Amino acid sequence: MTTSMERETISKVRWRIVPLLAGALVLDVLDRSNLALAAVQMKQALGLSNAALGFAGGVVGIGYAVAAIPSTLALQRFGARRWMSLLMLVWGLCSAGTALVSSRGELAFARILLGVAEAGFAPGLILYLTYWLPSEYRGRVLASVLMFTAGVQVVSGPLGSLLLSQDGLLGLAGWKWLFIVEGLPTVALAGIVFSFLPDRPADARWLTPPQRDWLTERLAAQAQRVEAAQSQRLGWHALANIWVVLLGVAYLGMLTAGNVLGSFLPLIIRSMGFTVGHVGLLLAIPYLLGMILQPFWGVWSDRAQRREIVVVTGCLTQALGLCCAGVLLPSPWALIPLSVAVIARLGTTAPFWTLPPAFLTGTSVAAGIALINLAGNFGGFTGPALMGWASDATGSYGGGLLVGAAPVVLSATILAAMAFRSARPAVALPANG
Repeated sequence: MTTSMERETISKVRWRIVPLLAGALVLDVLDRSNLALAAVQMKQALGLSNAALGFAGGVVGIGYAVAAIPSTLALQRFGARRWMSLLMLVWGLCSAGTALVSSRGELAFARILLGVAEAGFAPGLILYLTYWLPSEYRGRVLASVLMFTAGVQVVSGPLGSLLLSQDGLLGLAGWKWLFIVEGLPTVALAGIVFSFLPDRPADARWLTPPQRDWLTERLAAQAQRVEAAQSQRLGWHALANIWVVLLGVAYLGMLTAGNVLGSFLPLIIRSMGFTVGHVGLLLAIPYLLGMILQPFWGVWSDRAQRREIVVVTGCLTQALGLCCAGVLLPSPWALIPLSVAVIARLGTTAPFWTLPPAFLTGTSVAAGIALINLAGNFGGFTGPALMGWASDATGSYGGGLLVGAAPVVLSATILAAMAFRSARPAVALPANG
């Protein structure tokens, strides 16, 4: 039964840390994804092919590969406040600095640097939530944070179109304004995060002493149950744990399919015959729907007996949407299955990230989350590269969408097998009272 102490404590945590985390994650996604919209002008200005754009969009994964694990562990070592704010400062400057590139090579280099700076933020955020939330709240709270990332596309489409329309203002191309205006706010928010984000519940002055004690004891009790369910303390050995590896492969498939769509969606919409001005507005539709529906995926996940089944459902729905859109293109009717695919992709993220902390604790959860995120973020390279190659080879974006459905079907297969395995890792249950 939920007590008044529990309700009040969790409510305070949500209202105090979720807005800051959501704002930072919104800028993280915006600064990483704005290349797709900038490409509407940038492609011609720099003489880039679809394959070159796909490579530039995906090469950010190299930066992730270099920095993901050490950056996530650094958050655990140095504290969320200092490390997250430092990452934000660096990637904000990298994003704004992309306005200075003048060739394919310079663009790729800028994207690699961006990947290095951003690598530890998203897995660090997931790890950070485990410091504050009992397991039965993580799905819905993470979904509420991620909901705002869906809003990125709702805002970034029209905003990006507006910035692109400023072509020539003060002698700068519209795509350059896009990177500058969307990159510098991250630098400003870094200072706010450094000033106001506490590292652990013990540092939260806005919790009363009884609330701090209750939250610390609940989290410690859940961690002890998870540790007791482990056959051994994993620590760094989590990097070789079979369940961690399988989740990494599944996440790779999910992000490959997600980036097949996300990195080329503005160009796909443009290919339907819409004007540049309409592309940004139409781009907002599927993400607005995904934002509205995302919290329901988190609640479903927290109430489900097997969270994996929630993710499997989303993966298969995404695959179906990609295939249907691939068949319908270049008809504008393809916007409907494309929207379904986007909704499913956004919805599966929060339920997926509740899986690792269910059987990992301490250093092992930091290492495991970092490895899974690292594996998945190779999808930031494989997805755009696959889409660029397939669309150039077939002469249409439909071929790339059909090919891009295969990885997420593989993810669904792996997660379904994990859901019905004979020995499942124990999930930390709420304490009584």
